[in-house]
Amino acid sequence: MFYLRKCKLLLVFLLLPAFIFAALLTATPSERPQEITLAAARDLAPGEKDPYYISSVAMVWESLIATDNNGKIRGVLAESWQPNENYTIWKFRLQQGVRFQDGEAFDADAVVQNFKRWENMGYRASSFYGFLLARVYPGYVGIRKTGPYEVELLFSTPQPMLIYRMINFSSSMFSPKCFDVKTGDFTGYAVGTGPFMIVDRKAGQYVLLQRFAGYHGAVAKSEFIRLVNMPNAATRFSALKAEEIQGVLDIGAMTPSLLLALQRDPRFAVSANRNTINQYLTINQSHWPFSDPRMIRAISLLMDRTAIVKYYFNQQSQPTVNILNFCNPFYKDLPIEHDVPEAIRLAHDVMGDQVYPAIFLIPQYGLSRYSYKEVAEYLQAVFQIIHIQARILILDSATHARYMETGNYDFSIGTHGLANYAPESFMEGYMASWGSNNMLYKIGYHNDGADGIFKELPDVLNMNRRRHFYADLQDMAALAPPVIPIDSDYNVVVYNQRQLSGYQATTYGITLDQIERQ
Repeated sequence: MFYLRKCKLLLVFLLLPAFIFAALLTATPSERPQEITLAAARDLAPGEKDPYYISSVAMVWESLIATDNNGKIRGVLAESWQPNENYTIWKFRLQQGVRFQDGEAFDADAVVQNFKRWENMGYRASSFYGFLLARVYPGYVGIRKTGPYEVELLFSTPQPMLIYRMINFSSSMFSPKCFDVKTGDFTGYAVGTGPFMIVDRKAGQYVLLQRFAGYHGAVAKSEFIRLVNMPNAATRFSALKAEEIQGVLDIGAMTPSLLLALQRDPRFAVSANRNTINQYLTINQSHWPFSDPRMIRAISLLMDRTAIVKYYFNQQSQPTVNILNFCNPFYKDLPIEHDVPEAIRLAHDVMGDQVYPAIFLIPQYGLSRYSYKEVAEYLQAVFQIIHIQARILILDSATHARYMETGNYDFSIGTHGLANYAPESFMEGYMASWGSNNMLYKIGYHNDGADGIFKELPDVLNMNRRRHFYADLQDMAALAPPVIPIDSDYNVVVYNQRQLSGYQATTYGITLDQIERQ
């Protein structure tokens, strides 16, 4: 098939002597023989203007509430929590004996300062998850200290899903000395309570981490780890082969075709875990023929998700028709449907024998992480069955965003992750008539049933009833999709097993604190 032929040509190019690629490495040569160098497809430490400064995969900061290595909710800096009867006040007891990497104590005062920072900084974009206090903590009124290691969060409306909203990035804690509480900007390196601290950084190139000896848990096994930014998949591949780096991490760590090549080399091992990202096909439903729900249903039935995962994602994901990612605790398992005759019938009922010329967008970032071009070409071929002639455009991130925001597209392939585990915080964005992504990307989706549920949910305190509503929304989205899910990702990482041990994928990142040289 054409995909395998392309892969063979690519590998011939990649297997050229590794020194050709050495000059492309962005990390400076290590002066520490035991330093470990790992690479990611993006800058994991965007810096002072980012709401978190650095990704959670670096384990520099910790949050009040997080998820464990398998995605289960757990308390980290929060020891316990308890809501009042109507969920408008949540009391948190904090861990004691914890210190930030600058020596400052983690206590109620520090938590209050972090919330004050969020109150003042407004919306802040990020290459991880954008942050807006009102969005993450809807109905937030304020925070008050009720003891040296106790705080209460106050809300104007009931918040039964608060703990699900607070996981990971949403409740990240930093030393008050490392940020300007009025602007929200960091004033130097981010300082957290995690097992690693930042000791050097060059924007867009690398961040150097050192083990934090005063960590309140088990200390990290390696003293220095350098995380380098390598946007190009071929560069990451060649750097691994040349042993200039010891592993890759973060989303899209290695493209499926290159991973296959690395698996043939006994030096390398692969670790995988479920992650919180889904791949979606977004369709502009604001104009004919896609304004007719039958066409969206037809396209969903036409796609062979199992084949896409097998041949283009190298089993690095799980096919799904569920808009909600499989890590979410409210996820419902739905049957995969692939029915070409029914797809043809539905499309013909809408279009007859007319041919529709469509624009299919691919964001440039996807090419270095996933097999987006191959998937788009597959879809381009199967769309012809229902008389859709799609023209593929590969665009840089800014241009891609502009096309989407102006509605100048028919299809676009991309990812969307779960910032938290409250299903409505993701689903409402696409399924509600007023949803932020529905409006931003000119999707044009409207579903009276979904709108009714989203209007009712804020007043629903009974968890069993909420589960019922979440299940209904998943069924609605499968039958009449606002976006078409393709698969739920696995976090797949590869490393040099002759050099490293303890290298395991988590739902978001790797067991960085467990890695050590052999």
